[in-house]
Amino acid sequence: MGLFGTNKRTIVVSVDAVLKSKGVRGSVAPRQQLQVLRSLSRLVQRENMNVTAVIAGEELNKAPHNKVFDHVRVRYAKAAGGVSGELTKSLRQAGSSAVLVTDDVELEAKAIRGGIDTLRLSTFRKLIDDGNDGGGQGGGARDRNSGGRNNRRNRDNNRENDRESRPERKKQQRQPKQPRQTPEQDEISQMIDLVD
Repeated sequence: MGLFGTNKRTIVVSVDAVLKSKGVRGSVAPRQQLQVLRSLSRLVQRENMNVTAVIAGEELNKAPHNKVFDHVRVRYAKAAGGVSGELTKSLRQAGSSAVLVTDDVELEAKAIRGGIDTLRLSTFRKLIDDGNDGGGQGGGARDRNSGGRNNRRNRDNNRENDRESRPERKKQQRQPKQPRQTPEQDEISQMIDLVD
């Protein structure tokens, strides 16, 4: 059924705001922008919704302006100051099904006054990070790039734990078995505190 019910909603999101919430500062690499677009694509497929992503800066080769890339419509603003304008155009294009996700407080207030639904950036991050195996700063890259290293590290740690526990198992196996106690010895053992 999806997160927003039976009506197919259109999420209009600022990619720069998502990256900033993940701790990315300064110049953003195209790879990071593509990672966010891919995590949005997974959201589209999982929740059966439309997503329009607005990015500040130059157009990515793989994702041309106002075209669909991996189920996500991508729009660009020439500079960071133009993101609000592109978000507004995208909201108009989406109509009544639009949901705005941004860190721009003024634009969010204006959208609410205009009857447009909004979603907090922190809530939206949880929504897209749930589709990833842990999210974090790397976004979707963790699935492909560092996941192998983490799996190897976990496998190595498990081996170390196995090695550490093996001598204990051998010691337990080598201990001589205690002779069975007779019922009389059991009763006596229960009445007094034995010291091992």
